Amino acid sequence: MANVSDVSLSVADVAEHYGMLLYIISPSKTSFPTMEDCPDYLQKAMPYMVTLILLEAVINWWLGKKHNVADSVTSISSGLIMTMVGMLTHGFMLSMYSFVHEHYRIMDLPWDSPVTWVTTAILVDLGYYWFHRASHEVALLWSVHQVHHSSEEFNLTTAFRQPVFQGLFQLTHWFYLPAALVVPPSQFLVHSQFVFLFQFWIHSELIGDIGPLGWIFNTSTFHQVHHGSNRYCLDKNYGGFLSVWDRMFGTFQDLRSDQETVYGLIDQPQFFNVLKHQFFYFKCIQDKVATSTNWMDQVTVWLKGPGWFPGLPRLGNNDLCPEIPERKIHYSTISISSHIYLVIQLVGIFIIHDDLSRLYGSMTQGVTLAVMTFILWTLTSISLHYDKHPLTIPLELSRCAMSLAVYQMMGGWKEGTFTASAFTVWLTASLVITLVTSFTTKKKTA
Repeated sequence: MANVSDVSLSVADVAEHYGMLLYIISPSKTSFPTMEDCPDYLQKAMPYMVTLILLEAVINWWLGKKHNVADSVTSISSGLIMTMVGMLTHGFMLSMYSFVHEHYRIMDLPWDSPVTWVTTAILVDLGYYWFHRASHEVALLWSVHQVHHSSEEFNLTTAFRQPVFQGLFQLTHWFYLPAALVVPPSQFLVHSQFVFLFQFWIHSELIGDIGPLGWIFNTSTFHQVHHGSNRYCLDKNYGGFLSVWDRMFGTFQDLRSDQETVYGLIDQPQFFNVLKHQFFYFKCIQDKVATSTNWMDQVTVWLKGPGWFPGLPRLGNNDLCPEIPERKIHYSTISISSHIYLVIQLVGIFIIHDDLSRLYGSMTQGVTLAVMTFILWTLTSISLHYDKHPLTIPLELSRCAMSLAVYQMMGGWKEGTFTASAFTVWLTASLVITLVTSFTTKKKTA
């Protein structure tokens, strides 16, 4: 009987975690007196998001849809880097929110009230709407946000493709600060996570329309429009989990059945370099005024819309964009064995990133720096593999050799998931494989 009870509890727990992704959660179970009591729901949801990513991939394969592995790996890599650097500044932003609430709040809402819970969900999503809209209408913010739109695919891995600078500078949270005038910090922390998590499942074409619920909630079809580069899709559907803001503020657009949606940017980059994706658009903005002699243009180009050019209105003119962009999806041409090698590296980094998320508060600065460097180095190397960059082999060899050396100097990382022997085998095998690949490549080109 005890075993049956345990299974029932286990099933209920799994259902509850999947429910988090849909904002189907109990206010009483997700209300806390202090921020210190709030769980890391993103970390808790990670295994469930991974299972859904794998399930979606299997279904798409069964439906005959080709999976762009390099694109998905780039998306996941971007998300891992964003959340990693976000750890450095997350505490500061929470402290700022608490300070504003403590000194400037205009009313006291009880932290354990269902009314407070619902109010917070609405206000946080409203803040997200304006952050998201500003990220599309201010060139400086778009230079950051464009990373999320640079995938030519629309699947659950696209949700992971988040900008590094958004995490480092906590850009979303600046738009949440007005909520501190009324919302308790613990409630804010909970709902800022759930608004983010809700947007995971809407990055899938398999979901489709959800009927009348779409009058209130954001859906996959609405978000497909948001990610489209078709002319009618531009600058539409900014809401997080609610669609009401777009309907209220005139930015709503339903999916059209008479056009195939083309995902990605208007000027779609043809590379997978995870770091280059974070930086390249800043130059695109500056190039617009490179020949201008008006110093005001040099400044205001960053504050106007990303579609602005000299002589156009502040937000540009979308009618100048192609109605339906014509281009082929960019795939990597590496071998299947190389794909397997890189996915294994990604899985290893995924595990180490999870360790970092759990242990960050108790780690020394030296260990933190070493782990973050290893994660960034590995993910950069993976992306260069997909681009067949000339620095791929040197970077991978140095990554493996240096990491093994530093790991031995540190005496390992006892708190991490990998044992010393497992980590050593992983990096040594990677080093050997890269050396063999290097010699094989040289023979073929000789």
